[in-house]
Amino acid sequence: MHADEAGEAQDWLVDPASSPEAVYAEQEEVKQRRQALTGALAVLNTRERGIFEARFLSEPAVRLEELATRFGISRERVRQIEIRAFEKVQATVCARQANKAARRHGQTEARK
Repeated sequence: MHADEAGEAQDWLVDPASSPEAVYAEQEEVKQRRQALTGALAVLNTRERGIFEARFLSEPAVRLEELATRFGISRERVRQIEIRAFEKVQATVCARQANKAARRHGQTEARK
């Protein structure tokens, strides 16, 4: 740094860590996503939930053959239930987001 430059050396240092606000916002987003998923899983019946969790929330995903044996159904039926469960979860999460957005919109309208 040259003597004629304004400021101190510490003004030029960059903190690679996220700001406390960014960390808090990220934690809140993760918390909200977890709550949304938990709420969405509640709309599934026991078999749908078991298949959804095994296929989407397990690492590694459980194979169709294993689930077919576990539930006493065909692989194709497991696949169909998996698709239906995913669609239900997706619809529930989308509806929750739409309701949340509508509430926020209503709050901003009330402030005007």
